[in-house]
Formats: sequence, C-alpha cells, structure tokens
Amino acid sequence: MGTITSTLTTTLLFLTTLALAESPAGTPRINSISYSGSGCPQTQARFSGSLDDPTLTFNHFAIEYPNTVNRTANCQVHMQAQGVSAGWQVSVKDTFVDGHVTLDPGATLDYFSTVYFSSSADDAATSKGQLANDGSSRIDKAVTLQNHFTDKAWSSCTTSSNDGFGILNINFRGALRNEKSYFEATSETWDFEWRRC
Repeated sequence: MGTITSTLTTTLLFLTTLALAESPAGTPRINSISYSGSGCPQTQARFSGSLDDPTLTFNHFAIEYPNTVNRTANCQVHMQAQGVSAGWQVSVKDTFVDGHVTLDPGATLDYFSTVYFSSSADDAATSKGQLANDGSSRIDKAVTLQNHFTDKAWSSCTTSSNDGFGILNINFRGALRNEKSYFEATSETWDFEWRRC
C-alpha cells in the first residue's frame, strides 16, 4: 500500500469515526407524530421508519395551475422523540420530497421547507427552491425536491438520559405560478444533524 493510499485510508477512517461520534448513542424513538395541512389531511398520510430512516407517504398532495382553489398546498409534520442522551441538540439538515411535475413553458414551481421547535418558534429556519421551465417544450417528469438548511433551527439541549427534544415541526409547501402546470408529492424524507451542547 502506497503512502498516499495509506494516508487517505487513515483520513477516511478518522472522518468516519468522527461522524459516528457526532450523534447520541442509539437511535431516539419517535413517540408521537401527527400532520396537518391541505396536502396531508390526518387520514391521508402515513409515516414509516424511525429517525434513522423516516418517510412520510402522501395520498392527497396535488396542486394545479390555473386553479384558484389548490394552486398551493402544504403539509406540516409535528414530531416528538425520546431516548436522547444528555447534552445533545438536533436539527433538520435536508428535506427531500419525491413527486411528479408537469410544467408548460414559462411555468414555475416554488417549494419551501420550514423547520422550528414549538418551544422556540421564533427561531424557525426556511429553505426555498424553485423549478422553472425556461425552455420551449413541456416538462413532464419525476422529481426529487431538496431543501438544504444552511441556517438551522436547533432543539434545546437535552439535560438527562432518555430526554426528548420537544415538538419538532417540519412544513413543506409547494406553489405553482404561470401557465399550465401540475405537481403531485408522493413522499417526504428528512436528514437530521446532531451536535453536542
């Protein structure tokens, strides 16, 4: 094994160990989850997985333009978890929404993700994305819409073993404008980030 390969392997092992060290021992368990909003009535969405692999499956999230009633829709998740070691904070690093979009030339889909903890709602973090059809032909395809949070909303610091992080709220909203367009969301997942406090 050459020097460069050996150094690279050692560096990767160090970074992997460092990444693994930056999360609480074990996986906190979700003990409460609910949803609200026009895109996910309580009986029209389903959650599966854990904090390691969370998935919200939609059954009612569709918007269309022109349409005065449902050219925009949102889904807000309200989540609580327990089993966090003392001395940790959590935030949402990325949200991913899978779906299908149809955009005529000139049409635009704006999408927003907002994250906050109920105990500190003033410290909400919002990320915005946009998918625009600037071409001359219709876009009709499956998409994954990612929102990355540069400025994050952090939970309060856990203070005891088996502590929780309060009520985490994650809101996704899609909005269509201009020309003929349609968007349907099928599922949403989230990546979490932990830090010591």
